[in-house]
Amino acid sequence: MRKLFIILCGVILLAGCKKDNDEPVKKDTQRTVMVYISGDNNLSGAAISDIQEMQAGAAGIPSDGRLVAFVDLNDSKPFIAEIKNDKRQPVDTLYKYSTDFYASDPNLFSEVLERVAGLCPSKEYGLVLWGHGSGWLVEKDTIAQHRAYGIDETGSGSGGKWMNITQMASALKDLQTKNVMPKLSYIFADCCNMMCVEAAYELKDVTEYMIGSPAEIPGYGAPYNLIVPMLFKSGSNMYRGIIDTYYDYYADFDNLNYVERSRWPYMKDGYSVPLSVIDTKYIGALANMTHDMLERAQGGYPQYPKSPDLSSIAFYCYNSFSYWPVDVMYDMRAIMERLLSAADFTTWDSIYQQAVPYYRMSMKWMTEFYEQYQAFSTFDPNLKYGCVSMFTPREGQGYSYGALPLNQTVQNFAWSRIIDWTRFGWE
Repeated sequence: MRKLFIILCGVILLAGCKKDNDEPVKKDTQRTVMVYISGDNNLSGAAISDIQEMQAGAAGIPSDGRLVAFVDLNDSKPFIAEIKNDKRQPVDTLYKYSTDFYASDPNLFSEVLERVAGLCPSKEYGLVLWGHGSGWLVEKDTIAQHRAYGIDETGSGSGGKWMNITQMASALKDLQTKNVMPKLSYIFADCCNMMCVEAAYELKDVTEYMIGSPAEIPGYGAPYNLIVPMLFKSGSNMYRGIIDTYYDYYADFDNLNYVERSRWPYMKDGYSVPLSVIDTKYIGALANMTHDMLERAQGGYPQYPKSPDLSSIAFYCYNSFSYWPVDVMYDMRAIMERLLSAADFTTWDSIYQQAVPYYRMSMKWMTEFYEQYQAFSTFDPNLKYGCVSMFTPREGQGYSYGALPLNQTVQNFAWSRIIDWTRFGWE
């Protein structure tokens, strides 16, 4: 704890305030990358480490680019700082908040991004979501407990609050409607389980690309000292650069520290983090094709209460929050390969490859759950994986019963309403 405090003090001291005689704000910024660090939780130490990594990678920030972080850590008030390629002042505070608050509140999330846009006017923006995540696993509350993105543990005994993806999408859309910022160039979700098609479809109108992992990510997240330059590239150079840098870093066992090496020894076998990108302009076509092709499932799509056969298909999340813990977030591409004839799968997959133009699969990854670790040996390596998950309704305790039955919860998302699981008897 003392070591963390000293490091935190060092980061804050480096984040000096602007003086009147400082150089003027850049007026011709092509891209501002906003890193939303929701670290008021057990990731505070990792957040500080990643800020230092960003400083190390700042040499890769182009002259017409800006890297700005909103930082919310334990026992400190949030602030907004620019990370610069300047050895004298690598972190420059742009704004300090006078009180602590829930960074997971979608209204305050919107306020933070609007403030960043005002401080850093730019032609385009990229957004990095830094923190915890669990994709479409949401509750109905605006600030939900147990699910979604960016748990904030502000306040003693609060238990932590999260932000639903549906609320995030609304907040970002509102910023576009008010002309605060254009459609995001990308959202890079450096948090667990975010590459699910349900979340991506919800965010399709607010970002051109969505990048991240369908599975758990390592506690230390992306190697920002290497990834910062990739955040300022465009198109395939951007998303391939982020994915390849992230994947290759963790695939190299020698990059892991002593604790990681001893905790995840299977990583030495070349396993890494499943990663993918979704091009949102094609996700509507993917939704429509998936809807139509499910009607053509071999033998017909299983009618309630019969569940589809998902045995040996890789799943990316062990949902321990449910009263009855269950496996969820099965690989979408492998599901469709299992359900469809070879010809129909080829037709469907041609649209998938447009919507998910790049991915790198790993059959094992760092996981907090022993049940997930045990399951790695059951995954069929011969299936065609695509590193994006999709929910399919199933009969069983965690799916059908309890305070938050998954079959009903997922209907909060537009993707599920388009697929229309009710036509197969799933209400």
